[in-house]
Amino acid sequence: MISQELREFCERWFQKAHGYQGQSIWECFDKFFTLFIVYNRLYAELTLSWARTGRIKLGGRNPSLPDAKAAKEYVHSYLSTKHIWSNLQNDVCQQAISKIRKLLENQVFVIKLDRLRGEPRPEEDLKLLGDLKSESPYRKVRALLDIIYSVRCNMFHGHKGFDNMQTDILVPVTILLDKLAVLLYERLGSDDKVGILPLGESERVTKGRWYVKKSPTNSQ
Repeated sequence: MISQELREFCERWFQKAHGYQGQSIWECFDKFFTLFIVYNRLYAELTLSWARTGRIKLGGRNPSLPDAKAAKEYVHSYLSTKHIWSNLQNDVCQQAISKIRKLLENQVFVIKLDRLRGEPRPEEDLKLLGDLKSESPYRKVRALLDIIYSVRCNMFHGHKGFDNMQTDILVPVTILLDKLAVLLYERLGSDDKVGILPLGESERVTKGRWYVKKSPTNSQ
């Protein structure tokens, strides 16, 4: 089970995100950022839980969260293709997926960019399009998770221009991000294996991007 603190955190940010009702460029950016804060916190919790129980290993002296892998691969594995895809069968989500596919087909937007230079990677966009057009739910879900995270990277690293045309991609992607964050929140909230520390392990507290053991003599 996730902690009460995390529940309250998510509920507050969900409430804030759902308060953005318009489709102006300002609201689209704000809503996406707000939802991704929730999503990020949840997949970080999933990753740390798996690390504590030995399902994954975070190596090195100063282990860091494998952000991209967590947002895409770990979430996909945890929620499962079947669960994600079945919850995307409503009209709103299917219309969002269709919109994204058409934007890629018409090359209106470039999704995959070089992180340092911001240069297009058209071959990667073609792979995404191929997955979205396939008959495989697994490939579709994999592509959607990748698109959501790639849009996040483009926005956070300044490669997505702040102009009105961006709403064409942000609106459908945000619909899917919202659904995915809710699914992850609901699953983690009902999973009694999440958040359980091995017997005898001390309480952990957040420090920066990572979790450290709380010192008995020095509160963080």
